[in-house]
Amino acid sequence: MKIGFFVCSNGYGHFHRTIQICEYLVDWDIDIYCYKYQVKRFHPDLPNLNFIFYDDYNIRWDLALNENEFDLNRYLKSVESQVGEIEKYDLVITDNLVSILKYRPDAIYSGSFLWYDIFRDKFGNNPLTEYEETLFQDTNPLVVCNKYVTLGSLIEHNNKFEIGWGGEDLSNESYEPETISFIVPSLNYTDDYIKKYLEIREEHKNNYNMSFNINHTDNSIFIVRPGLGIINTCVSYKIPMVCLWSENDSTETKFLADKVKEYGLGISCNVKNKVDITNVYKCRDNFSDQDINGYRDFANYLKEKE
Repeated sequence: MKIGFFVCSNGYGHFHRTIQICEYLVDWDIDIYCYKYQVKRFHPDLPNLNFIFYDDYNIRWDLALNENEFDLNRYLKSVESQVGEIEKYDLVITDNLVSILKYRPDAIYSGSFLWYDIFRDKFGNNPLTEYEETLFQDTNPLVVCNKYVTLGSLIEHNNKFEIGWGGEDLSNESYEPETISFIVPSLNYTDDYIKKYLEIREEHKNNYNMSFNINHTDNSIFIVRPGLGIINTCVSYKIPMVCLWSENDSTETKFLADKVKEYGLGISCNVKNKVDITNVYKCRDNFSDQDINGYRDFANYLKEKE
C-alpha cells in the first residue's frame, strides 16, 4: 500500500498527528509532504517513512495576520508545486489542506476544523474561503476528526469518521504537581505569551520547578497556547493545562481553550489577564472520562481500505 500524506505547514500539530498515525502503519510505504522544520522538531525514525519537503509554505496563520490578508494565488501555486505525483498513491490523506482535493477528490481529510472557516471569522468573506468552501462542498470528502473539538462547518458535515483524543494512556498513576512546563508557541507574535510565561514563573518560582521542555511530562502542569497536538499530549499523560489565548489567535485557539475548560482538563484565560493556577492540578481527576487511542483507531480505519 502506497500512501501520501500532505501536511499543513502551519506549526507542529498537523505534522505530529501524521507521524503518530503512521506509527500504526509500519507495513505501508508512506510519503509525507511537509516543511523541513516540522521534521527537525520531532526527528521521526520510522523506516517506512519518506519525507518530501515543501519549497514554500501553504498555510501560515501568523503571516496572514501580518499581511492582514490571504494571498490566494500564492497559496494555489504553492499547493500545485507540492502535490508531486499525487496520482501514484493508493490512498491520499490531506491534513487540513482542502486544496489537495482539487488533485485527489478521493483524498481523506484529516482535521477537526477548516481553514476557510477560520479565515472567514477573521477577515469576513475572502477569496480563500470562497474557493475552498466550494471545493469542499463539491467533493464532499470523508473527514476523520476528533469528536470532542469538531468546529465550524464540520459539525454538520455528514461524511465523517469520529475519533477520540489521539494518543495512548502514557500517564503515571501517582501525581504530585512539582513542575510548571511552559510550551512556547511557534508563532511570529509570541511577545504577549513570553511576557505571561515570565510573570507566572516569577509568581510561582518558590513553589514549583520551572521548565521549557515538552518532555517534562511527569508531575507537571503545562502552560500552553492550545493546539490540538499539545492537547493530545496532555491528555495522554493526564497533564492539567493552563490554556492561554490572544486576540490575534485564530478562533480555533480560543475554542480549544474553552473546550479544555468545559471538559475539566484545565483552565482558559486571555493571555493579557491575571492567571490563577491554584487549583489547576485538581483537573487531573477528569482525564479518565475522555476517550483516547484515536490515532490507532484512525490507522485501523485506513487498514480496512487496503
